[in-house]
Amino acid sequence: MSSRTLHLDARRLSWQWAAAGALALMLCAGPLRAQPHESGPITIGGSAQVQGPVTVHGTLTVAGRVFASGPLTAAYFTGPVSARGLPYRGGYLKVFKGPLTVHGDMVVNGDLTVAGPLTVDGPIAASGGIDADGPMRERDY
Repeated sequence: MSSRTLHLDARRLSWQWAAAGALALMLCAGPLRAQPHESGPITIGGSAQVQGPVTVHGTLTVAGRVFASGPLTAAYFTGPVSARGLPYRGGYLKVFKGPLTVHGDMVVNGDLTVAGPLTVDGPIAASGGIDADGPMRERDY
């Protein structure tokens, strides 16, 4: 063997200590937390699922249906007239793990499911309906 050959001997004590330390680090590390997502205006080419609260600083247009498992607040709610021109593509699913904040308009070409509150500064337009487990409020200006 040449001097450049890396020789690993599993019987050596140093490798056993390194393996034990790596195992202890994996066991002691806490669970990974979802990171918040911040975005400018966004268009999703299919359905979207958000595992956390959603805040949209603009309008929300959805070709399918909107469902929030918490309270839903918007300037006002509109029906299928304003979202009619969007094609419905049900095959694509975008999952956001954690809170989502959109600085601008959000367009979803499928369904939008939110596991938490949904707050929109502008109107919500959905062709498939708007529903929430919590209260649904339209702001009075």
